[in-house]
Amino acid sequence: MWDSVRRLGAGVVGVAALLALGRQAAVGQQPAPAANANVYVNPYAAPAGRLAAPATGRLGYGSLTPVGAAAAGPGYGTLAASYANPNLGYGSLTNNANNSPYGNGGNGMNGYGMYGTQWMMNPYQGYLSGAADLTRANAEYYQTITQARLTRQETIRSSLQTRRAFIEEAEWERQHMPDPEKIRQEGLRRELEHARRTPPLQHIWDASALNALLRYLIAQQGLGVKGPDVPLSEETLAHINLTDGSSKGNAGLLKNLKNNSDLQWPLPLQREMFKGARDNINDLMRRAYKSAENGSKPDNGTISDLRHNYEKLKDMLSANDQLTPDEYIQSTRYLKAVNNAIDALKSTSVVHYFDGSWKAKSRDVAGLVQFMREQGLRFDAATPKDEAAYVSLYYSLASFDRAMQRGARDSGESER
Repeated sequence: MWDSVRRLGAGVVGVAALLALGRQAAVGQQPAPAANANVYVNPYAAPAGRLAAPATGRLGYGSLTPVGAAAAGPGYGTLAASYANPNLGYGSLTNNANNSPYGNGGNGMNGYGMYGTQWMMNPYQGYLSGAADLTRANAEYYQTITQARLTRQETIRSSLQTRRAFIEEAEWERQHMPDPEKIRQEGLRRELEHARRTPPLQHIWDASALNALLRYLIAQQGLGVKGPDVPLSEETLAHINLTDGSSKGNAGLLKNLKNNSDLQWPLPLQREMFKGARDNINDLMRRAYKSAENGSKPDNGTISDLRHNYEKLKDMLSANDQLTPDEYIQSTRYLKAVNNAIDALKSTSVVHYFDGSWKAKSRDVAGLVQFMREQGLRFDAATPKDEAAYVSLYYSLASFDRAMQRGARDSGESER
């Protein structure tokens, strides 16, 4: 029984083998497909055609393209896309019949792909390209750093030039700045020219014009220039106030207090409304005058009371609206003289007003100029009762000055 089964199995296997052989023969007899240039051929896949060795001398190891593609290129087959030149590929491994390096065979123009093949970077080329980029970036870095340093140096150089320009400009300004002494001398020259050309009465009363002439006459006397004989009356000299310039006060008003008399108030200030403050100032001035006449400075209490009553009288005058403009100006000028007298009483030099050391003692202008030069004195401002004497003295000084100018010109011409 088992033998019968074995024989039956062997028969079945044999029939299956015969059927398989017949199927393979039928497949091998199918015709080759038609050549299509647009069919993409995978160069890395096993070729569907046969490995034939054509009779042409330009085929290498045999075409890897389908058998029907008789125009396919040599070598390992085309590696290009279907739209590219089908003759491209790695090229033939045999020599071309015409021995041309640009033919279809060998490593000519058709080798490694030209027309339409995709570019693939060589490893060495990528390394060298990266090294070139690194070298270029390093060079650009150093170039940028160097340019920045040059720019910084240019900025420092420009800053130094600016500082030098400032210093040179300051030096130029100092060199061309007017000399203070020249400015002072120019001011004195202008004051003298102003005093010689009939100045306003106010400049005579405040003694500015008199002092301008006095400075010039003292300088001319020092040069040895002799002036004419211009006499001065004692009445005029009695109303001239002198000072050494150490105090801004003027004690000329105190000369009216001789023989225990009162100050000579102007009519507007003699009104009844000003009587209280006016009488207090008279009493305090007489007390201060006696102290200065005895050779001592008045006590601080007397000076403080004088200042208080002066301020009170000044406020009353400012608040009064019954005075005319002329009366108000006259009253204000007199109060200013009272204030100057109070300032003079605060100075220790007030005693010189009464001991005769500051009294003008001369019979002519030349003697007065010499006396004031030797004592270091100058003219002080006039009080309201001294204004006429100051005008008279001005004309005497102006006459003496003109005569000295003529004498200076004559002496200069004789020396030539």
